[in-house]
Amino acid sequence: MRKSLALTVVLLSAVTPFVPAASADQSEGASRDGCGSSALSAAADALAAKFDDHQFVFMGSTHGDAKIEEFLGCLVTRPAFQRRATDIVTEWASSGQQKLLDRYLLLLEPLPTDGIAPVFLDTDSPTLWTTLPQIRQTIEALREVNRTLEPKKRIRVIGGNEGIDWARIKAPEDFAPYPYKTNLMPHLILDHLAKTPGNRTLVVYGEAHIRYQGKNFMGDFEDALGRSKLFVVGAVRDLHEEERRYLAAMGDPAKPFFADARRFPASQPWPTSLRTSFEEQQSQPLANYIDGLLYLGPDGDRDLTGSIPLSEAQKRELDRRNSFRSDPQRVMRARSQGRDQWFRAHPNDIAPRP
Repeated sequence: MRKSLALTVVLLSAVTPFVPAASADQSEGASRDGCGSSALSAAADALAAKFDDHQFVFMGSTHGDAKIEEFLGCLVTRPAFQRRATDIVTEWASSGQQKLLDRYLLLLEPLPTDGIAPVFLDTDSPTLWTTLPQIRQTIEALREVNRTLEPKKRIRVIGGNEGIDWARIKAPEDFAPYPYKTNLMPHLILDHLAKTPGNRTLVVYGEAHIRYQGKNFMGDFEDALGRSKLFVVGAVRDLHEEERRYLAAMGDPAKPFFADARRFPASQPWPTSLRTSFEEQQSQPLANYIDGLLYLGPDGDRDLTGSIPLSEAQKRELDRRNSFRSDPQRVMRARSQGRDQWFRAHPNDIAPRP
């Protein structure tokens, strides 16, 4: 498995109802699900249909941006998705809090306002994930969807982030048993989910991680499973005038749409918003990097980082955690030297579906 990236940390607070952003084609009549527009619903259904031919669909996650997470909230409300998908792996959920996630989303147990906070707290970017309302809106949207489904058909969220048990961390050497998320993901996908009969998984992860030919875990997946089982989606979140011609060759830039690689214009430059995600900017066809493009409409995206303030208790806990990383090389050395401990509980290192 590939070497990981750096270490960081995450939390949560109150949940607000899912309210998708207004879309350019609302005048045509909003859909009655969580999508807000018929065009967004159609884009969600087109993406969901990719599960007919692929075991894993990869979509870029929110790192503060609202629109991609609002699309996810739309997607989970669509019957086209519900009848195909079995799981959603997310970067913003701790793998160490899987049982808590399952209690809330599969068993539908009631929890106090901050009851699910450890799902966000025990990750690698707490001050980001904790303060984003759109993540909690997605969780609530999926919980409401699961209420309508029989238990064995409910969609499971699986933590794809570092599952550090912070109560056990007293010194940098205590990090040794915990893999980085970029080491966890190949293990989770290849050693668990890919071997589950009937599994169809949406992977919601940072876009820098889910490009073919990138320095990331996608190479592990492609080598082990073949590209035919994978479908990678790139997202254009809003409209830049210089990208209008490219987008118009695939759909109406006034509305959200989804297009697979067969519709990518071959004679026009890629959208700038996609080129910045790749190291080899336009040296190869776009279809060498992604399989489909999701355009989320012309309205400007919003960065909602910090929308939910951290509590004083959360700040103190973050300060405690950060104190162990005053010497990052020492932490990295401890974790790298502990590689033989990372998955020693396999196949019981991922909590079974309840």
